[in-house]
Amino acid sequence: MMIDANLLPFSVKGLVKSKAWYDATPEQRRKFISAGVTFDAVLNHYADKYRAKKTLKGEFIACVLWDFYFDLFCNPVENGSFDFELDQVYQVFDGKASIDQYSERLLDEARHPKRWIKRLKQAYRENKEKIIEGTTDKNGEIDLDLVNDFSVEYRDYLY
Repeated sequence: MMIDANLLPFSVKGLVKSKAWYDATPEQRRKFISAGVTFDAVLNHYADKYRAKKTLKGEFIACVLWDFYFDLFCNPVENGSFDFELDQVYQVFDGKASIDQYSERLLDEARHPKRWIKRLKQAYRENKEKIIEGTTDKNGEIDLDLVNDFSVEYRDYLY
C-alpha cells in the first residue's frame, strides 16, 4: 500500500518502524490509516470549535480533547510506542488482531464525539471552582492560556 505520509494529518515515523505495522496486512494498515484520519478530523473539528468560543469552558474542552488525542493517538503512533500500546492495551481478543481493535476504538471514538463533550461539560461543572482558580493570574484575570497547564488532569473523563 502506498501512502504519501506528507498528506496524512499525523506523523507515521514511529508507526512504520513497529513490528505490528510490519506484520499487519495491507487491509489492516488501510483500516488503521482510515480510522486515524477520521479520529484526527473529528477531534480537530470539536477542539477548534470549542477553542473558537474563547470562553473558559470552551478552552477547557479544547485542551482536554487535545490531551486525549495525544494520549490515545499521537503518543503510540508518532513516538514509537505502537508495539507497546498494542501489546499492553489491545491484546488479541476473540481472534481479532490488536491493530484491528485499536482501529475500531479510534472509529468508535470518532463516531461519538458528543459523548466527549457531554463528559467534559460534566467535568467542567464538577470542577469549575478549581478550574477558575487554576486560570486566574496574579491580577485576578482569567488567562485562557493557563488551562493547558492542568487540562491533562481531566482527560480520564474521556476513558
